[in-house]
Amino acid sequence: MKILSTTIAAIALSVGTAPAAFAQSSSSEVSKDGSCPKGFKASGSSCKSSSQVAIVKVGSCPTGFKASANYCVGDKGDYAEVRSGSCPSGLKASGKYCVK
Repeated sequence: MKILSTTIAAIALSVGTAPAAFAQSSSSEVSKDGSCPKGFKASGSSCKSSSQVAIVKVGSCPTGFKASANYCVGDKGDYAEVRSGSCPSGLKASGKYCVK
């Protein structure tokens, strides 16, 4: 049964139906991709900030975010997630992102 559930999980990930935990959204801690964005400090394989949020840059940054290294950086209360289709209720489209 373990092999079957592992196979199903692998198939789900390959077709883009990953659980919400894998959704890419802005956070005060992001995986380090090259150098950390302005205002973030390297901590192992992560970049962390106590006053800002960041999200991996996909094309242009969304409204309210500024480009820095391979990221888009916003203030602590800002929120963005990579858009996949239409934006959820309460969020609006901004390029390839949904923002609060």
